[in-house]
Amino acid sequence: FSRIIISFVLLTVMDSTPIFLSLFLIAGISDVADGYIARRFNWVTAAGAKLDSIADIVFHLVIFIILYIKYRWVLEENALFFFVVLGIKLLSVIVSRIKFRKIVFLHTFANKATGLIVFFAVPIIMVTMNNSFIPVLLGIAVIAALEELIIIITEDKIDLNRKSLFF
Repeated sequence: FSRIIISFVLLTVMDSTPIFLSLFLIAGISDVADGYIARRFNWVTAAGAKLDSIADIVFHLVIFIILYIKYRWVLEENALFFFVVLGIKLLSVIVSRIKFRKIVFLHTFANKATGLIVFFAVPIIMVTMNNSFIPVLLGIAVIAALEELIIIITEDKIDLNRKSLFF
């Protein structure tokens, strides 16, 4: 819940870099900590996994909105990659909804790596105004999205914590 609330607060403080980066860091730490704590103390639940996915979606949507408002050039220079990732993710949502009667987001290594890279990318863009690494980030995001789509298409029973197509 805290990550969802912080995500919306980020929209209100996006013009104050120190406050934004502090809250952004707290959101990132909470993302890592909640999963670790849940697994460490065996508090893993389907509801918790779903809430984590919702928080991830809200957080990434807010970051996308902030990029659009303040750093539109990042999106414009990489629009094709952004649309490819978004298209694959949307296709995964549609396929999982049809196949499993629910929307599925997998916690694969590649998806986690993408989230981690995004976590570092936003502050780098804010501080340096440099987005030269974004094509690499989006290339990894395309691979992660494709892996998730392939898993959703090929599996008969879905494991939300499947680590990779190769495990």
